[in-house]
Amino acid sequence: MQLLVIGFLTAIAFWIVMMKMGIGKFVRLGWKADLVISGVMAALFFGTFSGMVTGIIAGIFLSLFLSVAKIIGRLSAPSS
Repeated sequence: MQLLVIGFLTAIAFWIVMMKMGIGKFVRLGWKADLVISGVMAALFFGTFSGMVTGIIAGIFLSLFLSVAKIIGRLSAPSS
């Protein structure tokens, strides 16, 4: 349970940084952004089992956040 919470908080922190950089860039990349972000998270926490689990869980949460952001972007886009 603790790893899940730590992974979620890590994902939130990374999400805030992504918002500052421009979330649209990440949303447009789709699965490529998911792959790179998950790899970066795993690399950041490499060294212990709990670190790797935290990184992977954070990558999964960020993938979900980006998917939701893409859906919200489609719903809020003006239809032409």
